[in-house]
Amino acid sequence: MLPTLPPIAGETTVSWCSRMARFHANLDCADWLQMMEISRQSVVDTNAACVGRLSGLTGVPAEDIEACGVRPVGNRSFRHRAETFGANFALRTHTTYCPACLLEDANVANASGDSRVGRVIWAFSPVRTCPQHRIALHRRRNRGFFEQFQDMNLVAPCDPELELQAAKSQPRNASPLQRYIELRFQGLAQSDWLDGQDADQASRACEIIGACMLFGAHTNLDSLSFSQWDDAGAAGFEAAVTGPSGIGKALEAIASQSWKAKRTCGAPAAFGCLYRWLQFPRGQKDPGPIRDVVRQHILDTMAVDPGTQLFGKVVAKRLRHSVPSLARETGLHPVTLRSALVEIGLVPRDAKANSGVSFEAEKGEKLASRMKNSIAISKIPSYLNCNQTQARMLVRNGIIKQLAPGRGKRSGLSSQVSKDDLDDFLLRLRGSAKPVSKGGYGMVDAIAASEVVRETVTDIIKLVLDRSLTRVEVLPEDLRFRAILVDPDEIRAVMSRKSAMVGHTVREVSERLRIPVSGINWLQKTLDSDGRPFLTSKKIKNARGSIRERFPEEDVAEFEKCYVSLAKLANENGLFPRTVMWTLKRAGVEPILPRNRLRALVFRRADL
Repeated sequence: MLPTLPPIAGETTVSWCSRMARFHANLDCADWLQMMEISRQSVVDTNAACVGRLSGLTGVPAEDIEACGVRPVGNRSFRHRAETFGANFALRTHTTYCPACLLEDANVANASGDSRVGRVIWAFSPVRTCPQHRIALHRRRNRGFFEQFQDMNLVAPCDPELELQAAKSQPRNASPLQRYIELRFQGLAQSDWLDGQDADQASRACEIIGACMLFGAHTNLDSLSFSQWDDAGAAGFEAAVTGPSGIGKALEAIASQSWKAKRTCGAPAAFGCLYRWLQFPRGQKDPGPIRDVVRQHILDTMAVDPGTQLFGKVVAKRLRHSVPSLARETGLHPVTLRSALVEIGLVPRDAKANSGVSFEAEKGEKLASRMKNSIAISKIPSYLNCNQTQARMLVRNGIIKQLAPGRGKRSGLSSQVSKDDLDDFLLRLRGSAKPVSKGGYGMVDAIAASEVVRETVTDIIKLVLDRSLTRVEVLPEDLRFRAILVDPDEIRAVMSRKSAMVGHTVREVSERLRIPVSGINWLQKTLDSDGRPFLTSKKIKNARGSIRERFPEEDVAEFEKCYVSLAKLANENGLFPRTVMWTLKRAGVEPILPRNRLRALVFRRADL
């Protein structure tokens, strides 16, 4: 047929045949196809017989004709160009058009030649905006099976109604999801995760995720409008374009919103229609990778019982617990259990026992096991073979940990101590010691050593656990805590060294500076010319809570560098203090503080 009338870019096979019918024979499309011995259904399907016949009649290459159609490929699947998708994506049950485009087609100067052109892209469900005129497409259900043959001269309204529709259309931009689909049909890759699945799978995942994000997980999807679905697709695409990481963030937001509305836990309450879509599929179409992403997110963030059917697979192992699920499994009271979980940081303080909060199953089960195998602090003495005071101090100083640290003297199961921790404590003690049947010379247990060296039992135990002592012996295991033997002399020496590392006592500083102890106290309370105390000390607390004062070596050395007492100055120069005093007085050198305060005369070395 000459002259050749090729299809316009993006034109449907039906539209092209309709234009050829008028151009070559001045017939309507149905009569022309009958004359050409081509069935209308074959044109709708753009099947091989139709493509071969049209290519032979027109000389247009077969691949160009195939690009104009949406072809069935079996099992309710269709193909356009290189993309495969399900029946609901191609929307053969609907009529879709842009009124502004059809009105422009009436211009004889256009490529359409005064004939309406149907665009292939209009047929796809995520395409809801005309990219050329930036207005919403008009989409309605077909009035019957006969309208599957989408000849725009027959299914679209007359020009006056098109003009009215175009005038009423609100301006809008194509959604990111629509732009993605348009570019995908052009063979352009954009997202590794979305590109790796069928176009309809990617589109539906974006739309349902977006609907849950914008309108809540428990919205009625059937009630959403044309524009709301477009907004949902845009929101879901922004979440899904980066793959599982972006989807995970969206799922967290959806679940958080659902908890506030439903105040119940579980995946169905969290994800509503998204959960139902994946758990109870209506058709045979595989939803695609979104199913595995949501499934793994649920397992990683929510309490799901083993044996549960989740999206077609049985959950083999529990990854998360909620307070109720762990309480049911262990028999512990939910309030007591939650209190302990809060204290160790597995559950936030403002979470309720029946909320959507979950935690690692292994950590929760470990805590529950320790709670069931625990004793009160008052029973520690009989278990360890020590007294009440020592037991409380071991707990208070964190050597033996409570189930919920920081509970102090408060009662209840969470304030108790696990027997496993007590056994571990004894094991660590014995691991630091040399086994003996009888204690060596001078060796005594930690309690007796405490009375000799005037140090707390807890501080001595810390030395044993830190491996700071070289002489530690252990008697048979039945003596438990009292089986550990130490050398008081070594403890005294080690404590002395540790104190020296921390700083000097007030008496040591007094002797070193040749200033009475009362004078040292005045130097701590009095400011120098820079507004700082002449001397500073640190407060050191032992296990019993007693405060000890220590002066850092660097502070004492700095004071010696800047100041000197009369007694020390005389000693440095090999003179009598009286001689040095008269010399300084004649030179007009004044002490830094009156003698009646420091009980000594102290001078600034810079004045000497």
